[in-house]
Amino acid sequence: MGLFLITLTTDFGTRDPYVAEMKGVVLQLNPQATIVDISHHIDPQSVAQGAFVLGSAYRYFPRDTIHVAVVDPGVGTSRRAILLVSPDGLFLAPDNGLLTYVLRDSLEYQAVVQDRQLLEPMDVPLPSGCAAYHLSNRSLWGNPVSDTFHGRDIFAPVAAHLSLGTLPEEVGEPVASLVCLCIPHPRQEGSTLTGHVIHVDGFGNLITTIEGKALAQNRVEVLLKGRRIHGVSRSYAESAGLLAILGSHGNLEIAVRDGSAARE
Repeated sequence: MGLFLITLTTDFGTRDPYVAEMKGVVLQLNPQATIVDISHHIDPQSVAQGAFVLGSAYRYFPRDTIHVAVVDPGVGTSRRAILLVSPDGLFLAPDNGLLTYVLRDSLEYQAVVQDRQLLEPMDVPLPSGCAAYHLSNRSLWGNPVSDTFHGRDIFAPVAAHLSLGTLPEEVGEPVASLVCLCIPHPRQEGSTLTGHVIHVDGFGNLITTIEGKALAQNRVEVLLKGRRIHGVSRSYAESAGLLAILGSHGNLEIAVRDGSAARE
């Protein structure tokens, strides 16, 4: 029996027909598919934001879910369209860094990330237990294929075929590495832990790469662009100004009660 759960993450928004067209393609091929929208409000062409949003959400889905992510400023160029098969699910995306967080905790990623700039693209060898394929089997694509809409004409139909039982190795030839973005883990120097703001959510909260388990919460002082915050709050209501808090994904966030830390 095939797999029927497919997620979508795009920068298409919901005012235009693009998302509906992708869903229509899937449902024409597999009317029993269940389609879940992760987000369609990724900032246009923001691969880093798309990677973060997908990386935050995929862990909460069954491990046989097919995740389709399309934030694709290189659509129509020589960039590869790929399928990544991992212990955490199947991932269809352009090979541009959207799948960074699927590989970020691997030893292979950590070996490549050293001495690179934040968000710099880099090739990461596939970890053991993973496989990847270039989507080159045109018999699984739509017809015709638009040079500007591979989400509808390549990724959606391939996802549908996979949900019906097509084997991953049938989508195209194997590849040995994927493009990832450099998102280094925080650097420890003495009593100082240096991380990066990696995402701004819809509330204006600044989400950092610093994980809460790395902090002694009763002795933390946060320094961000010259502003100092003493201690880590337990709720957004504890302070009227800037506050530091551990968000729902376990990372240190900077927030403002009833406001936007990004604006402030």
